[in-house]
Amino acid sequence: MKTRFRLKLRTSVILMLFSTVLVTLVVVGSGILAVVLPRVTAENEHDVQQAAQEIAGRIELYLHDLETHLQLVGNLHGELSPAAMERELALALEPLLSAIYIVDDNGRLVAIATDDAKQARSGELLGIDLSAHPFYHVAMNSIRAVWSDKHISAVTGRVTLGLAVPLMHGQGVVIAELPLDKLLEISRVTKDRRSLDHWIIDSRGEIVSNTTESRLGRINVAHLPIVEAGLARRPTPQHMSFDGVNYHVAASYSETLGWLFVARMPSGLKNPRVREVVLIILAAISGSALVGLLFAPFWSRWITSPLIAVTQRAHRIAGGKLPESWPHSWISEIEALSSDLAKMAGAIVQREEELRRLNDDLEARVTRRTTELNETNVELTEAMAVARRAQNELIRSEKLAALGRLVAGLAHEMNTPLGNGRLAATTLSEKLAAFEVALEDGLRRTQLDRFVEGVRATVGIVDLNLARVGDLVSSLREIAADRTTSRRRRFRLKEVIDEVLITLSPMLERHGAGIEVVMQVDDGLIMDSYPGELGQVLTNLIENCVTHAFQGMTAGHIRIEVSAEGTDRVVLRLKDNGAGMPEDVVRRAFDPFFTTAMGRGGTGLGLFIVHNAVINVLAGTITLESTPGSGSTFELCIPVVAPTVDSDQRILES
Repeated sequence: MKTRFRLKLRTSVILMLFSTVLVTLVVVGSGILAVVLPRVTAENEHDVQQAAQEIAGRIELYLHDLETHLQLVGNLHGELSPAAMERELALALEPLLSAIYIVDDNGRLVAIATDDAKQARSGELLGIDLSAHPFYHVAMNSIRAVWSDKHISAVTGRVTLGLAVPLMHGQGVVIAELPLDKLLEISRVTKDRRSLDHWIIDSRGEIVSNTTESRLGRINVAHLPIVEAGLARRPTPQHMSFDGVNYHVAASYSETLGWLFVARMPSGLKNPRVREVVLIILAAISGSALVGLLFAPFWSRWITSPLIAVTQRAHRIAGGKLPESWPHSWISEIEALSSDLAKMAGAIVQREEELRRLNDDLEARVTRRTTELNETNVELTEAMAVARRAQNELIRSEKLAALGRLVAGLAHEMNTPLGNGRLAATTLSEKLAAFEVALEDGLRRTQLDRFVEGVRATVGIVDLNLARVGDLVSSLREIAADRTTSRRRRFRLKEVIDEVLITLSPMLERHGAGIEVVMQVDDGLIMDSYPGELGQVLTNLIENCVTHAFQGMTAGHIRIEVSAEGTDRVVLRLKDNGAGMPEDVVRRAFDPFFTTAMGRGGTGLGLFIVHNAVINVLAGTITLESTPGSGSTFELCIPVVAPTVDSDQRILES
């Protein structure tokens, strides 16, 4: 038997309380996340979009102011002496710039101010030729201020951005250099916003400025969808993946600079706000679960202690002991249960007393009834013995009656050939007397021939009828010997069936239906059994057909088929085309004293004797199948070699 997993009540209550709290918190936390996370995501996307626009605006504003400032400085060129111009450039050098210098129309550097405090270094740079520098050519060919992409300065040797403003009348250009790290100071205001970072990307897709230096060296991100779309002035996506991290992104393109400003903020759990919300909810769930786990045992003890006390007293009742008192509880259901169990315990005690009294009365009645049944059993045993003796007497009478019918039939059958023999003998005597007279008067040849032919025919008739009588007597003697002594022997089954049919032929011929018996038996089928019992079985079955199956019919047909079943058993089927039997008659056909011919000479023992002989003597089985209007089929399955049975027992059973 499979053992079921069981929990104690207190443990079950603890688990129930803890599970309730935990499930409630999980459901509520999930609902909060479902509401808060989309809102946080929307705020992050809004912040990123606003930051991109703010960064672009701040840098464009600063660079526009710087452009105006350089134009003012450039207008002073040619009006001041070189020394005064350098002092003016030094004054114009802002904290965010690394250098300001003027290149004349021949490409010579004529004035310079750098963030380097050494004036000697500035003096060394004066007069260098910048005519081959690409940025100089672009500036000289432009009529407005020009911003360069990221490049290495030919003056300071730093990676920088350059702003070139043409001088009046094509006298040259004034160039200001802005270090890349200074761009971050301009847009640093956005760095403090919830891990918001940004890129400043030039027209070639290279990162000019990055708030997080995740890589070293030149970084080109022109392949990213947001950069491609931004530089192509198409709508930009709101999400991207870079270096294995997902971001909320927004881009703003500067028409003036030709640069792209990309603001980005990590999404999902990488985002501090999302992570903060998730951690707060998880902390709330964990803390509440811990508090629930700590307080659940106390709650469960308070709830279950009265119920446990009631259970313990119920166990005492089951053990046959009555509790002295019952507990009380502040829970109405447990209080009602305790009260009902107390009443039940009292009722059980009262019922036990009543059952004890009833049991004593029942034992007395059983003793009295047992005595009466014993007396009745003795009477029934005696009656059964009398009935068994009467049954045996009836069976013996039935056998004697069957033997009488057999003898009567044989006597009738023998009477015909004996009568024919006597008639032939009388005829022969008359012919002999006539022959003697003819001898006295003179015998002619023709008379002698007629006499000889008559004698030969008469002798043939006598011989044929005597042979018929002899066959009948021989069959009767063999059958009588088998049935009276229950002799076991080896025999051919076909010969036994032939003998039975010979003895029953008078009865079959007398029947008005003209019964035809057809037999299909293998001549070589030899058995070691009891031919007498087998013959009696066939006799009773055929008589049963004659008596019941063909009543009121003008013709009848009985077919006997014998087949071997394996090497040790024989199946014998006896079929008739008679009236058949209904189902209730088939079910009771082998019962003793059951007959459908009651009052017409039927005793109800014929098929009972058949069944008894087949089962107890021949050690076989017999079945009956019948349908009204379609005849009946008896099937016997008997062993080829019958088992050894004590002779006294076999005679008694037969």
